Amino acid sequence: MVLALKLPKDVVADPRHDAVVHLLTTHAGLLWESGRNQVATLPITEALSGTLRGALAAGQACQGLELLTEKLANEQKGLDAASVKSPESPHNARVSRILFLANDGSTRFYRDCDALLSRYAQRLLACRLDVTGEELGNALRGSSRMVRSVLVFDKKFGAQALLALLPPG
Repeated sequence: MVLALKLPKDVVADPRHDAVVHLLTTHAGLLWESGRNQVATLPITEALSGTLRGALAAGQACQGLELLTEKLANEQKGLDAASVKSPESPHNARVSRILFLANDGSTRFYRDCDALLSRYAQRLLACRLDVTGEELGNALRGSSRMVRSVLVFDKKFGAQALLALLPPG
């Protein structure tokens, strides 16, 4: 559930933090019929499109379910190795990865995304955007190339993306 997550520090420190939490919780629902994780479904904003374009251009985000699944798994291996080396050090779990999804994925697609949310629950937050994969591709790439998933794996871009979900004004 979104409420239990510790959002990125830059979001927590921002005066709009409560508005982000409210947005994520009031628009939350299951990704698919038998899903286990709550995910907000929200409209894409110009600010979010710009932030995601910037993250992709800077190499701080990736698109495509296979690629982002591999990225998350590799990061987890590193985290697990660090945990083994220093088991006494505190691991304050905080959302650091934001997964944005198009709204026209198949049940299998959403089931796979839901599994990722369960597997990486302490550091992954997802948001379904109220756009098709083609519309998301157009917003991010300027072409009708299908984009159904984007993972932002940089904390600063992730915080910017969450704040960019808020309506302008």
